[in-house]
Amino acid sequence: MDANLTVAAACAIKNSQIQQNTSMAVAQKTLQTQRQQGEAVVELIQQSEQITAQLAQGRLDVQL
Repeated sequence: MDANLTVAAACAIKNSQIQQNTSMAVAQKTLQTQRQQGEAVVELIQQSEQITAQLAQGRLDVQL
């Protein structure tokens, strides 16, 4: 009976570790995605600032 409890406990611990590792991987991927989105927003704001400055000068530079 004790051997079954030990095996069951070991399985429960292993399952808990797997779930924790999976949760951590998902959290890291979520954080990475949020950082990328944040960087993209900053870049758009900087581009908007450049366009506003150009329009204030009466010109607009366009790159194709």
